[in-house]
Amino acid sequence: MKLLVAINFATTKTTVLNALKKSGINRKDINFVTAIDEFLEALERGQYDVILSEYCINGADIWQIAKLVNSAKYAAQRLPIFLIQESCETEIPPILAKECRFQVVPLDKLADIITAAEQTYQNTGELYFNPSFKNKLLVIDDDEDAAFFAFHALKDEHEVDIAYDGLSGYQSWESKRHELVLLDLMLPGMMGDLVLEKIMEIDPNQPVIIITGHDQPNNHRELLLNGASEYLCKPFTMADLKDICQVIVNRAVLIYHTYYLRTKLDKLGMLLWLLDQTISSQIDNEKAKRIMTAIKATLPCNLSEDQKLKFQA
Repeated sequence: MKLLVAINFATTKTTVLNALKKSGINRKDINFVTAIDEFLEALERGQYDVILSEYCINGADIWQIAKLVNSAKYAAQRLPIFLIQESCETEIPPILAKECRFQVVPLDKLADIITAAEQTYQNTGELYFNPSFKNKLLVIDDDEDAAFFAFHALKDEHEVDIAYDGLSGYQSWESKRHELVLLDLMLPGMMGDLVLEKIMEIDPNQPVIIITGHDQPNNHRELLLNGASEYLCKPFTMADLKDICQVIVNRAVLIYHTYYLRTKLDKLGMLLWLLDQTISSQIDNEKAKRIMTAIKATLPCNLSEDQKLKFQA
């Protein structure tokens, strides 16, 4: 198995080497690059099975790397991309990672993923890295027939789980963080409005479609104002359900993208304030350097050489 590893920092390189050593990967099968030009040159010149990357290298961040790797030029290789979680200054919402076809993996799980893939390769002759980028969908409905029909209508586009009561549904979501939830209101164990409330306390951006056969005055307004994405009264066709699910997922990508950018800007503002305080004190230059490193990781600088010369003039 050959790995193309895009890493800027020596400390991360050492940690990655140790993790890969545990999975039995030979050093000669790992090619480290630090810049996007090196990365693309290596991709065109060699045959690789896996791409492992930090959030940013010289000249590109993970969003640009994923766009290049998944472009038509390299699509035939279908290389899985793993982003090192520890290199992200801001948590990346899973729905955005799936949209760009990469997986975020903590370093302590890396060896397990590589080992499992290597074992599969030895048994079948094919590498397998769980390449599915379907969104996870959870149906919480005590009506087994309704849940059955929803499962079969949506399973081609989504990885569908089913829960038949509110408590187990909430626990399933808490464990797997599905990208979309279909939530009935009249549920045993925990009512749907309470399930919605508890989900919103953890993730106010979580897409939830309320499905109910017991419409009540003010339900629509109250549930949407309390965080639900859509309110759907039974009966409805499976075609309508599929269309609505796709619309809500597409909207969620935009919502999470906006949230992610806002979180990055908040982080950047805090770091700039810390840097200003540190520079003003003229005491701790090492701290200022650490803050500057965090700023660069949060907002990668991809200026060309001409642009750098222009700003230095």
